[in-house]
Amino acid sequence: MPYMMRNLRAILGVALTVLLGVMLIATIYFTLFDLEWIAFLAGVLFAAIAATASQLSKAQWIIARRTKQLQRARDALAQESARRERAAEAQKVAEARLQLINDALPVMIAFVDRDERCRYHNPAFAQWRGRDGKQIEGHTLREVVGDEIYRDLKSRSADVFTGKEVRYEVEWRQPGGEIESCAVTLLPYPPDAERPSGFYALIASMVGGAAPAATAAHPGESIGDVMVGAHESGETFYLESMTEQLIGGKDPRAQLVRALQDDQFILFAQTIRPLAAAAPWPRLFEVLLRLQEEEQHMAPPGGFIPVAERYNLMAEIDRWVVRNLLKWTLEKQRSDAAWRMPLYCVNLAGSSLCDPEFALYVRAELRRQKFTAGNLCFELAEPDVIDHHAAAQAFMGALRPLGCRFTLDAFGSTKVSFAPLKGLTLDFLKIDGIIIQNILQDPAELARTRAIVLASHKIGMRAIAEFVESEETLAKLREIGVDYAQGFGIGKPGPIAEVSWEKKR
Repeated sequence: MPYMMRNLRAILGVALTVLLGVMLIATIYFTLFDLEWIAFLAGVLFAAIAATASQLSKAQWIIARRTKQLQRARDALAQESARRERAAEAQKVAEARLQLINDALPVMIAFVDRDERCRYHNPAFAQWRGRDGKQIEGHTLREVVGDEIYRDLKSRSADVFTGKEVRYEVEWRQPGGEIESCAVTLLPYPPDAERPSGFYALIASMVGGAAPAATAAHPGESIGDVMVGAHESGETFYLESMTEQLIGGKDPRAQLVRALQDDQFILFAQTIRPLAAAAPWPRLFEVLLRLQEEEQHMAPPGGFIPVAERYNLMAEIDRWVVRNLLKWTLEKQRSDAAWRMPLYCVNLAGSSLCDPEFALYVRAELRRQKFTAGNLCFELAEPDVIDHHAAAQAFMGALRPLGCRFTLDAFGSTKVSFAPLKGLTLDFLKIDGIIIQNILQDPAELARTRAIVLASHKIGMRAIAEFVESEETLAKLREIGVDYAQGFGIGKPGPIAEVSWEKKR
């Protein structure tokens, strides 16, 4: 309604001006151009025109202001949509990760409500009871676990339903007659409720499975030692399950080695955008790695890394990345002479940093493939540099003369200190995303970022901001002198063949 009234007033003003103009012309005509009338009516016409011009000017100002407000609302909506999309993706990854953990966890878990009915269970619990999901879900606890275990759990459930957490060790006789030693934890849910709606039962076999009482623990072996053994078997079970879902097969190490041999990995990349027109490197990309199975089955990215770390295969994976990155880049350059090779930043595992053979391997590959070393950058994680400072110096000393570049990753994730950088010649410093995410809300984080940038420039490094997710953050980073930015607000990771061909924005 106010909008219609403003339009009506504007129309009336124009109509009044036209009417006055007609009256002026008619008066001049019928008064035979009397000068007094001409002067009077000319003044009236001038005043009307001035009033109309004022109204038009005000209307234009209102329109401009409303347009700006609409643009801000549109930008805010776009940012909210982007945040929702990122949140949905994060939730999807988290759910997939939780599903992997739920399926792989060796501890038996079940949720029992106040009516003593099972409302949730994990695969380990179903396997333990020898039942499928339909024989557990919605059935009474007595039906699922049997009379002996039910009586034991029932005797302790009263404390749980008052909100107390119950932990104990027990021996239960299984249907086959074996005695199984278990560590049991009963957790009320919700945790802080005065009257919990049920409880989670976490049951861990203390010897990794059912066993006769005489062999539950060897003579002289403490319960703690037995639990360590159970933990080791649990970790192995988890890694085997993770490997089976990601690659297929039960032997984690053999399957991952086969994935390397059969090139089942995919090179991904994420754009690192320069914030200054005069940036020395206008095109930068961080190189990432995915398993084909992760992409095909929507498994969480990097799910193979715990397996690789457990079996000391990270150095082999880093070799695969270097070899195939150089090969792919040179093939692209040969197929398109107009394509400009960017700077590729490769994440380096701590085990590769500490392996003196790895630097020799990189030198050999650069020489064999005739690759320009100045287009290859290695990202070293700050914790690895702190823990293995001498190894970092040796690694950089072996490759710096060839032209390779180096980035310190996740700077400031624990505390901001340049002391670990002593004796290291770095080209880039990546400010940890934990700091960057809060610079618009927390003046202290903004001041910390500005100080890091100034110090980086002072010692000859370019600053890269991680986890940049909005235009406002990008504008603030540009304002305080950050050189490069990376994050979902810049570009999402994708296959290197697609990301590396994107036009510079």
